[in-house]
Amino acid sequence: MFQISMKRIFLILTLSSIIFSCHKEQKKEEKALGLGNSIWVNAKYLETLERTKSPLQAKVFADTVMLSFNLKADTANVVWNFHEGSAFLVKQGNNIQFFNAYEEKKSPEMEGNLQNGLFKINQTSFKKVDTTGFIEKKFWIGKYSTSRGNIDLKFDGKVTGVDSLESYYVWCDYVTTQTDIDLVDFFDKNNKSTTYGYKFAGKEIIFYEFIWSEEGLIGKAGKELFRLKRI
Repeated sequence: MFQISMKRIFLILTLSSIIFSCHKEQKKEEKALGLGNSIWVNAKYLETLERTKSPLQAKVFADTVMLSFNLKADTANVVWNFHEGSAFLVKQGNNIQFFNAYEEKKSPEMEGNLQNGLFKINQTSFKKVDTTGFIEKKFWIGKYSTSRGNIDLKFDGKVTGVDSLESYYVWCDYVTTQTDIDLVDFFDKNNKSTTYGYKFAGKEIIFYEFIWSEEGLIGKAGKELFRLKRI
């Protein structure tokens, strides 16, 4: 009887250990899946962008603008103002800790956690998006009519429908550029670009001449040039 009881106890303890271990691994996997291969954007930036359709107006929330995690969620890239970034090693525990990838330090540079579908670092919240091209996907991609025919703006930045145009690029980095209007570049077949000012008006995007007083640094909107109307 004593031997049978000991076997049962051993079996119960073994099963308990396995169940606890599996449960722990499942929780760890679930936590990793919440961050693995994911992109997070400053929530206030996204809210301002949604309201105004203007990266220029949203730039006040672009200081720490984007986080992206690899598949295992053990490394991450942090982007500041759409032109600076750094890589971090990530350790997951009660909080998600970010360690400098280039210097060995005992203390994390930042700490964050998942709360109600948001990723939070200190007082800054980030919402999950499904692509780094979230601005183009939300507001630009699609077919439009023009006075000269239809034009198609693609997800990969390509332009079809206008023989002279090859691609487009929507500005999101306004840290060093002084402008009174949002900017977009259109590239021709020879990769020569023209910068236009633009604004949204209902189903239309209105494009303006953009006049540089200092190339790439200071400029302002000129006269209206053309419009694209979403089909």
